[in-house]
Amino acid sequence: MMEQATTALDFWDEVRDRLKVTPAPASVAAQGAALAESLGVAPIALPVPHRRLERWKHTPVGALLRGAWSVQPAAAPSVPVQPVPGLEAYRLVFINGHFAPEHSDLPVAEGVQCMPLSAAPEQPWQAAAHEDDWFAALHAAKHQDGLFLEVAKGVVVDRPVFVHHIVEGEGVAAFPRHVVRVAEGAQVRLVSWHSAAAASTGLVVDRWDVAVGDRARCDLDQIEALAGPVHLVHFPCIEQGRDSHFRIHSVSPQVHWTRHDLRIRLTGEHAETILHGCSLPQGEEFVDHHTTVDHRVPNCRSEEDYRSVLYDRATGVFNGKVFVRPDAQHTDAYQKSANILASEGATIHAKPELEIYADDVKCSHGCTVGQLDEEALFYAQSRGISSQDAHALLVQAFIGEVVAGIGVEEVRAEVEHLFAARRGWLAGLEG
Repeated sequence: MMEQATTALDFWDEVRDRLKVTPAPASVAAQGAALAESLGVAPIALPVPHRRLERWKHTPVGALLRGAWSVQPAAAPSVPVQPVPGLEAYRLVFINGHFAPEHSDLPVAEGVQCMPLSAAPEQPWQAAAHEDDWFAALHAAKHQDGLFLEVAKGVVVDRPVFVHHIVEGEGVAAFPRHVVRVAEGAQVRLVSWHSAAAASTGLVVDRWDVAVGDRARCDLDQIEALAGPVHLVHFPCIEQGRDSHFRIHSVSPQVHWTRHDLRIRLTGEHAETILHGCSLPQGEEFVDHHTTVDHRVPNCRSEEDYRSVLYDRATGVFNGKVFVRPDAQHTDAYQKSANILASEGATIHAKPELEIYADDVKCSHGCTVGQLDEEALFYAQSRGISSQDAHALLVQAFIGEVVAGIGVEEVRAEVEHLFAARRGWLAGLEG
């Protein structure tokens, strides 16, 4: 047990060691080097993601590496800069990774510092994700503007902070970075919304560094509603203090290719974190959720619930890792991955994981893969509901439990509308 405990304490060192001994194939390495060079980035001393790396085993990156991406100036947006009707929120709009002050409305309130990262009064604290991931290292070398938010002790921000990312143009490369500090006893709700018109293409690698202080609360809703074929790679890095609460909803009503690489470190006792996500991919779309929840101290709780309904030849991935260190006794951790394959050609790769080095814990995980309930469909149709509407109602109920947890009412309503309209279900659901 002592050998295992020592190994656990060096978990991320082990990850880096495994990467070093698993180099990318020559062709993949060459593609990565060419992409970095095209963006003006020096060679990255990490393997380019490839199929032989466990963390990238089911994540195709060829289109990302071969794409002709370039950092471009902001352009006049062809999508609404306010995509959520009726939302009362502070707003920061970023177009192609650049802050757009003419479309933004920053808070002016005592105890709240909110501004573009380029205007931040000090260098933001640095996390270490770039030490073990090639795309995160690319982001570290090229990061652009983003949100800087600091909420003072005991302050409750009176409305959500809405961060809108817009990709406008072809072959756009964008690398936004956001730094959020929520001090002791403070509270804030964040919404990260990604948009792109159908004609826009690009690669977006973004990062959130969020520090949630003792007895503080932070809610983050990440919404992907992009009509164009944009590739998204997310790196939210969260650290929580004692008695803190963090909740994230990663929701994809419409997205071409996305990977969420979420890392949470619980460093204060009695911290709680909730991770929920849902998606409805179709065609050949790809949705990937990789999560690592690192329980470092006793008496903390984490909950994960990720759901997907996949159509046509869409692919989904869920790889959730709950890591419980030797001192993290009385950990309560739960993972759930529920998936419906609505078409024969759809694919899901689900791998919930528990790595536990403490002996007094309550940890469990579950994974289901199946089809829509034929009996429920038959029952609905026997009551006069059409086949299409019955199908829509079951799907809405399946993902609705996750969508219902979105903390901002107007955002939740718009997400429900997007999910419904995606399959032409809106009339059936409203009826």
